[in-house]
Amino acid sequence: MSGSAVKPPAAGLVGREGELDLALAELSGLRDGRSSVLVVEGEAGIGKTRLVETLAEEARSRGLRVLCGGGHPFERARPFGLAASALDLTPRSPDPRAAAIGELLSGRSTEPADAGEIRYRVVEEIVDLVETACAEQPVLLVTEDVHWADTASLLAVLSVTRQLSLAPLLTVVTTRPAPLPGSVVRLLDDLTDGGGRTLRLAPLTPDEVTALATRTLEAAPGPRLTAMLDKAGGNPLWVTAVLRSLTTDGALVRTGSEVEVTVSELPDSLGELVTRRLRDLPGPTLELLRVAAVLGDAVSLRDVAAVAHRPPLDVAGQLAAAYDAQLLDRVDHRVVFRHQLVHDAIYQQVPVPTRRLLHREAAVALMAAGADPLAVADHLVLGAERGDEEAVAWLRHAAQDAAGQAPSVTLDLIRRAEALLPGGHPDADAVSADVVQALLRAGDVAEASARAEAVLERPHAAEVDAPLRVALVAALALQNRADELVAVVEAGLATPGLLSPAEQVVVLAQQSWALTYSGAPAAGEDVATRALAVATETGDPATSVWALTALLVAEGRQGRFDAALDHARRATSLADASPAARAMPLQPRLMLGMALFDCDLVGEARAAFRAALDDEFGSAWWLSATLMADAQASYAVGDWDDAVAGLMAGEQAAREKANPLLEWQSLAYRTVIATGRGDLPAARELAGGFTGVLAGEQLPYNAGVLAFAAAGLMAADGDRPGAFALLLRCWRAEAERTSRFYHRFLAPDLVRLALALGRTDVATEVAGTVEDDVRLAPGVATVRSTALRCRGLVDDDPEPLLAAAELARRSPLVVEHTGTCEDAASVLAREGQHDAAARLLGEALERYEAVGAEAWAGRVRAGLRSVGAPPGVRGSRHRPGQGWESLTSTERTVSLLVAEGLTNGAAARRMYISPHTVNTHLRHVYAKLGVSNRVELSAVVHRSIE
Repeated sequence: MSGSAVKPPAAGLVGREGELDLALAELSGLRDGRSSVLVVEGEAGIGKTRLVETLAEEARSRGLRVLCGGGHPFERARPFGLAASALDLTPRSPDPRAAAIGELLSGRSTEPADAGEIRYRVVEEIVDLVETACAEQPVLLVTEDVHWADTASLLAVLSVTRQLSLAPLLTVVTTRPAPLPGSVVRLLDDLTDGGGRTLRLAPLTPDEVTALATRTLEAAPGPRLTAMLDKAGGNPLWVTAVLRSLTTDGALVRTGSEVEVTVSELPDSLGELVTRRLRDLPGPTLELLRVAAVLGDAVSLRDVAAVAHRPPLDVAGQLAAAYDAQLLDRVDHRVVFRHQLVHDAIYQQVPVPTRRLLHREAAVALMAAGADPLAVADHLVLGAERGDEEAVAWLRHAAQDAAGQAPSVTLDLIRRAEALLPGGHPDADAVSADVVQALLRAGDVAEASARAEAVLERPHAAEVDAPLRVALVAALALQNRADELVAVVEAGLATPGLLSPAEQVVVLAQQSWALTYSGAPAAGEDVATRALAVATETGDPATSVWALTALLVAEGRQGRFDAALDHARRATSLADASPAARAMPLQPRLMLGMALFDCDLVGEARAAFRAALDDEFGSAWWLSATLMADAQASYAVGDWDDAVAGLMAGEQAAREKANPLLEWQSLAYRTVIATGRGDLPAARELAGGFTGVLAGEQLPYNAGVLAFAAAGLMAADGDRPGAFALLLRCWRAEAERTSRFYHRFLAPDLVRLALALGRTDVATEVAGTVEDDVRLAPGVATVRSTALRCRGLVDDDPEPLLAAAELARRSPLVVEHTGTCEDAASVLAREGQHDAAARLLGEALERYEAVGAEAWAGRVRAGLRSVGAPPGVRGSRHRPGQGWESLTSTERTVSLLVAEGLTNGAAARRMYISPHTVNTHLRHVYAKLGVSNRVELSAVVHRSIE
């Protein structure tokens, strides 16, 4: 034995002491409630599985819950396959929660749900399941071979790590190195960005190979054997396999204290070594091994028997030789290859034509046995040939089963079905329509529209024309291609009988939204009115909900908030009474909440938002928008700590849905809050995430709130001309779009800055416009107060401003109230009415101090001093920075529920918020209380409420 001494292997491992120590340290951190992520990367056979098995054994010895699962090469068409194996998500699971998720995955659940979003429901249930386990005891979650995993499982792993960052959970992910599928690369990047650590397992050193051989042989290898093992390249599986093979062949002899080899040849690869072992097997055993390899790396004995057309008992007996040759293991009722490389070697040894035939035979046998369509699909993808109509039909059926759970799987299956169709087949257009729908569900909207247009432009089957046009309209809407969308809708409507009444309503609603959000809300209203007329004729509540939703959005953008609210109430009432309407990708309660908020009915609006979050139907489609709307309401009434938590949760949900508009909106509101609090560095950092879009040629439809935030920061930095220019640009853009939605955001600051910079023309124009707004929404107090406020500033007249302040005083909206008080006080002060000015400034100061807007409070204090009414020494109205008293009311509620033992999901349901938001609140609670886990939090809660 040459070289320096090798450190004794820890826990049965050789050469992985450092990696194991690091993993064990992360395991120990679970005692403190810390969540962590380890990514173990390395080539096949390098020891990833052995490392995580050792970690799992140690975790069990410490009383931890261990959940293990892995991806498999022929199961990528099985949505949530990896997650299901790790968490036992089957209808037969002894855990009722896991069984319920298994029912959802099997399609046997009796609960109604929107098929398009069932995967998000499943993901949330998985997160709740893991969190429940963590509440009982720390958990080690192992997900092996994610390079084989389906996209739905990858989403589940990411969601668990993101949402349970405060739970005692160690998540271990193993993978081979690049090249990897893009979805896996994105997962690994996200895990790393979230603080996960990566362990890259390098080949064993020569000394470590010698130590491994010594352990295996119970004696040191001699020089010739050592030289032979060096050819294994430090791969421990290859080293072990060579030693076992040499032992089986009787090619090792003991000479003194060493073991030496008696042959000089070594196979060049593990695959060749496995092939050598196959030569010694009986013919029936070899045939069954090939069948098993085609079925997968861990397969049912019954499936092997079904494909081989042999009785199960005969199969079990004939495979005995493969077990003796150490090619197979038994796990429960499954045939498991000793290692993926063994499986791969046997699979690759089967000639390609034979392999394809075996896959097709496997599909037929599994079909006859009543297997899950998705279990058959993998074999059809690998075994069917062009012209196989049975395979096409089965793949389309499997794609339908996967549609709600894994859109990317659906797309892969339907593309394969399309490739199998012979040229000129009568089903070609129907399959093309399936491809378009799958592309839409997978988010590939550009390709979806291109494919739909290509089919519609050529002769095609009449029955696919309408669904393709409806799909094309949806794809164009998602790409903001309003002009093309309008043309497609009009062409479809111009063809008598082409679109059913329900289809007409859907495309008209899409056209209305496209027109409204692209800057033509009046035209959008006309189209929505047409849609409502068609829906009314059909008497179908579901189609009426589509039309009313489009109509209320168009009315709201034009400033007719009262009318929009009436239609929102009607849409919600119809949806509540219609199961068909509730299953649509719409969320009438969210729309109702936004309409209520626009009418200053903030309490009712928040109740509607909470109801929308609690509503399973359509909630996943609209989660980010609902979270954002509720957080906006928190901001508006001055619950800024809660608002920040909700905004962060909404931003995360928007990022998961690839919705940059809502991401920017979250950043904008948080910028306003940071500016008001005087944290300008944080405000600048936040604003950097969205100000670029305000410099672009085309402003987004929510530019009003973005400009309000950016201009407020610019003014705080002393750049009043820049703030004025930005607000004016957005004001002009609103005018060009005939939109009045953001007037309440833009007008007061724009008027004030215009007057300060000598632009009375702009100030007069803006004041006149917001006075016109009152005619459109006379019942909305803030619309009226904005008009009075702007008129008073332009005319330097305190009377309209005092009337505006009286209206704003009745509202729970902080910024509207305080801003009006400040504006009225400035005019009163110039007229010498210092006492009246001081009273208004005192109102503003009280509310600013209550919400923690210290920078704005400082501005008001300066105003008080200027009118001879210094604020004096006021008791601090701020909560302390640490301890129980520092918590907001929402943070206390979250803490109390967690102390009761509720999971994030259960607490969220109790509070009618999202688990994302609960998790964000808990982060703040932990920081304020100086605790690191739920046990410590519970102790603080119990001490504080005694």
